[in-house]
Amino acid sequence: MELVLHILIVDDNPTDRLLVRRELEQEIPELQVTEVADHKEFFHAIANKSFALVVTDYQLRWTNGLEILTAIKSRYPDCPVIMFTNSGNEEIAVGSDESWTG
Repeated sequence: MELVLHILIVDDNPTDRLLVRRELEQEIPELQVTEVADHKEFFHAIANKSFALVVTDYQLRWTNGLEILTAIKSRYPDCPVIMFTNSGNEEIAVGSDESWTG
């Protein structure tokens, strides 16, 4: 029996969510994915489920990846978070590290 991994994908762009999902499904045979596109879906998802991994975009229409990271780490401190962005820099990377390490 294979372990099923439950992954949360946070992105307001449906094409980007599909791309992330496809790539993950190619690498992970047993995968359950929850996709969210807005703040209501996000807070509902993290209130009702736990995840093995969260993948989020940095730039969202309703927030940013650092806020997603903080929300996840405050509820599930051991859950890994992967954040992607096309506009990242060292300040974002340092900020993401500081936002969940305290």
